[in-house]
Amino acid sequence: MKKQILTVFNLIIVVCGFGASRCVYAQNNSIIILADKYSSALKKFEKRRTRGNIEAVYRKGQIIAEKLDELENLSEADYAFVEGKMRGFVINRNEVIFVKPDVVFFNKLSKRLGTKSDIAFFTFLGELRPESVWLAYIEQQTDYSGCTIYGKGILTELYEKAKQFRRQYPSAYDSDIKEEITDMKSEFTDGTCACGDSNGVVKEFQLFIKTFPGDAITPTVKKRLTDIQNKRTAIRFNCLSG
Repeated sequence: MKKQILTVFNLIIVVCGFGASRCVYAQNNSIIILADKYSSALKKFEKRRTRGNIEAVYRKGQIIAEKLDELENLSEADYAFVEGKMRGFVINRNEVIFVKPDVVFFNKLSKRLGTKSDIAFFTFLGELRPESVWLAYIEQQTDYSGCTIYGKGILTELYEKAKQFRRQYPSAYDSDIKEEITDMKSEFTDGTCACGDSNGVVKEFQLFIKTFPGDAITPTVKKRLTDIQNKRTAIRFNCLSG
C-alpha cells in the first residue's frame, strides 16, 4: 500500500507561474506542465545573442495543439494559466477549440533570431494562414467550417510554395509541411465544397495540371476536371458549408 501511495505521489509535481499568486498541481506531462515547459523554452531562446533554430521551441508549443480535449476540460483558472504561458500561440475554446501559432509573432522572432529555414517556414505560414487561424484558400462561413476558394490560384500557389520549401529544407518542420501538403492535395482530389461556380474550379484545376504535369495527383485532377465538364461531378458549386 505504501509503495502505491509513493508511486502516485511521485507523479505529482508543482508548477508555480512567475508572478502568479498560486501554484498549479498537475500530473506529469499534463497540458499545464507542457505549457510551462514551452514558456520557459521560449524565454530562454529570446535571451540568445546569436541566431538559432526555433523549431524545437515551436514544437513544444505545438504539443498543446494535440491536447484539445484536455484544454477543453480545464477549469477556468487552469485555462487562464495555460493561455498566459502560451505567448506566440492563438488559443480558443469558445464554440471552436484550437491552438494555432501566431504567425506575426513567429515571423518577427524568426527574422530576429532564427535560421534561414525558420524565416522561410514562418513566411510561408503567414501566407498560408494570414490571420493565424483560417487557411488562405478557405472562406470562413461558420465558426468551424468554410468553402474552398478555387479559381484564384491561391491553392495551387500555396501547394507550389509548400513543395518548394520541402525541397529546399527537407528536414525542417517536416511534419507541418507534410500535413499542409496532404490537406491541399485533398482539396484537389476530394474537395466538394467550392465557394464559386464551376468556371472557378475548372480554372484552378487547369492551372494545377499546367503547373504540376508530373505530380502524383495530376491524373486524379484531370479525371475530376473531365467529370466537371461532363456534368457528373460531386462538387457543390456556390457551396454553403456546415
